[in-house]
Amino acid sequence: MYFPLITAIPIEIWLLILIERNRWTTVELTTFIIAALFLIFSGIVEMSAEETKHRIFGHLYLGSAVIFGSLGYILY
Repeated sequence: MYFPLITAIPIEIWLLILIERNRWTTVELTTFIIAALFLIFSGIVEMSAEETKHRIFGHLYLGSAVIFGSLGYILY
């Protein structure tokens, strides 16, 4: 449940900071896409749970995937 908080979200933040310095390479772009897809997948899985805490994290993961995706699109 907390795995995307310590893996995907810091990677997305680091890549968005990196994009302001220079253009992305294919490895960085692929990492950005995979991390966003992981956030979407984990958000959908958490949304299907019964508990309220899991649903809150599902909303957090899906919302952060949308925000990171739109920021990456705008900045790139």
